[in-house]
Amino acid sequence: MIRRRAWLDAILLPPALVVVVLEDVVWAGLRAVLRLVSDLPPLRRLEVRLGRLSGWQALPLFLVPEVIGRVGEIWAVALLVGGHITAGVAVYLLLRLVSTLVAVFVYHACESALLRLRWFAAMVAWLVRVRDWAKALTADLRARIRARLQGVRSRAARRFAALRRVYAVDRFRR
Repeated sequence: MIRRRAWLDAILLPPALVVVVLEDVVWAGLRAVLRLVSDLPPLRRLEVRLGRLSGWQALPLFLVPEVIGRVGEIWAVALLVGGHITAGVAVYLLLRLVSTLVAVFVYHACESALLRLRWFAAMVAWLVRVRDWAKALTADLRARIRARLQGVRSRAARRFAALRRVYAVDRFRR
């Protein structure tokens, strides 16, 4: 039984690390960017309007970031075919980032309505359980990495730690 569990953990560790990295790095970065831009008056008004939608009305809004992502893919492929590799990769990454930001904005603006949809709430609960499982599975590794980084006190590391503390207050997790 222990051997089987060790194999299962070894197989599941890479996806668990991806989940943790997405949660700790990408998601945190996206929230920080959203905090910066969401205080703009037009986006504030849009967020209020989106917050009034029902769950079923909010669901089609997730097509907007999907369309942005698909346009980015087509544009990136056209650039790659034309021999513009750096531009193609940059366009793809930038538009994927923008589409993800739009999706996160829509989700948080409509979160209460979306969570009233039973199947949507169940999916979110499942994703939270996966995230918590991944964090538990990688807790020792993350603790060792943090312990090693504690001794590193370069100017960049201190600034990174300060920024992380500033953006730890999470307005987008109501």
